[in-house]
Amino acid sequence: MSDTHFLEFESRSVLDEMMAEAVTAVLQQAIATRGKASLVVSGGSTPKGFFQAMAHKAIDWSKLTITLADDRWVPPSHEDSNDRLVQENLLQGPAAAANFIPLVTEDAHPRDAVESVSERLADLGTVDVMILGMGGDGHFASLFPDSETLKPGLDLNSGNTLIAVDPPVAPHARMSMTLPRIFDTRHLLVHLVGDEKRAIWEKASAERDPERLPIAAVIASESPRADVYWAP
Repeated sequence: MSDTHFLEFESRSVLDEMMAEAVTAVLQQAIATRGKASLVVSGGSTPKGFFQAMAHKAIDWSKLTITLADDRWVPPSHEDSNDRLVQENLLQGPAAAANFIPLVTEDAHPRDAVESVSERLADLGTVDVMILGMGGDGHFASLFPDSETLKPGLDLNSGNTLIAVDPPVAPHARMSMTLPRIFDTRHLLVHLVGDEKRAIWEKASAERDPERLPIAAVIASESPRADVYWAP
């Protein structure tokens, strides 16, 4: 179907637990080897159960840095904030000891904060685990089809960590990691649920056209190759 490793699970709850176990093993090994670990997560409705499963895992959370692949340019208290989603579902109990790097500032627009937020992420280095979601239009992070920022966001030679995005349809301006920043990871995971998302993934796998379905850029990657976690 694609160059990726496609893993199917019988239910979303089983997927959440199995993915949490796999991610935990990688992070524990990174901490044991290098004394620290890093995790980049995505927002939306899909990862909530995974976050709650991760929060209970036996990790030395104080040695873990967590940030987001993208976020909507809203205050952390806003119901659409990915920051809020992470705070309320992942950074609970022992997991609250993790170092969380937000992507949103008090600037009026993300374009005004690209430089300062990039500096926040400067010490992140190669990420241990990068987890992406995918929208119904094939977007990932905030790299949307029909967006004027899609091509620069996918440019592997841009040298940019972040890009400010005004989505053509979706609400709120966004701050998003670029594809070269996303690909600078040891383990790339894509978290999908539902038959509709699977159909979009399969279409992107067949067409290989990132301008129509941006996730095709991830599918085509040989390094890193993505592990896809899917449940109905």
